[in-house]
Amino acid sequence: MLTSRLFLFVSSLVITVFGNLEQVNDTELEKLIGNEKFVIVLFRDDTCQGCDELEGQLSSIREDLVDALNAWVVKAVSSPLVSNFTSGKEVGKPLVVYFRHGVPLLYDGPLNDEVMLETFVQNKEAAVSHLNDDSFEHLTQAASGATTGDWFVMFYRDDSDPCVKFLAKWEYIASQLKGRINLAKVNIKDDGISTGSRFGVDQVPAFLFFRQGKIFNYDLPKLDSKAFQDFALGWYKNVPSKNVPSPKTPFDELVDRAVFMLKENPLILPAAGIALILILMAVGYNAWTNRKPEKPTKTKKSVKKSN
Repeated sequence: MLTSRLFLFVSSLVITVFGNLEQVNDTELEKLIGNEKFVIVLFRDDTCQGCDELEGQLSSIREDLVDALNAWVVKAVSSPLVSNFTSGKEVGKPLVVYFRHGVPLLYDGPLNDEVMLETFVQNKEAAVSHLNDDSFEHLTQAASGATTGDWFVMFYRDDSDPCVKFLAKWEYIASQLKGRINLAKVNIKDDGISTGSRFGVDQVPAFLFFRQGKIFNYDLPKLDSKAFQDFALGWYKNVPSKNVPSPKTPFDELVDRAVFMLKENPLILPAAGIALILILMAVGYNAWTNRKPEKPTKTKKSVKKSN
């Protein structure tokens, strides 16, 4: 801890003199994210539009972030790690990612130092809830009229690259709607298979807004954070709704998982059939080789009486 504080102090002096952020390589950055509670990273290129301005904004609030969070504020130049949080559309643009205990939040707000400072300080913990087949209905009360409030849920798969990249932005949206709308995520490939089936989710990412027993599907082409915020705060009224279906029974959930496994692994059924045939053949062969030979039946020989 002493070493970390000393390094922060030295870095602070360097930044005060030279007016820019400390640069780290990918190995150093991954170590920081894994070991430190709060890390704020500016991903930028050597020369890009808006990079210097954004770095200046972060540099101006760095001391406040160190005082409030004991945070590390660094930059990564031309780092391939930026691809974990962005699509091809943002290539070449500066990005700020705020890691809280390793959970990323992709800042998507105004490039204003005071706004950034407030966002980082007010969001020390992850704001997106993780829901699964066991907890979804219990926490959301979606079918009973949403007594726990409105819920905006992202359905995703952890093997989907677009989904994984969007999770950091979903955290930012949750930070902006905190206290008004609950944001959550459901992994339909892992522990949310039956929940995804319940709501007919077959493509990801999918975004469903639950309010007072109704479902509103977000299928707009815009994926910026403001569009999602506007939708949750009232724009949902412009799309058709449907009633929330009743929760599934444990048997239904078991069937859903079995069907999902077969769909994900289509070779399982033929393989199981072949395995069954081989087992039956083995059992039959074993029974044939172990059968006892029949003992010959003794017959009485007729005795001729001599006269």
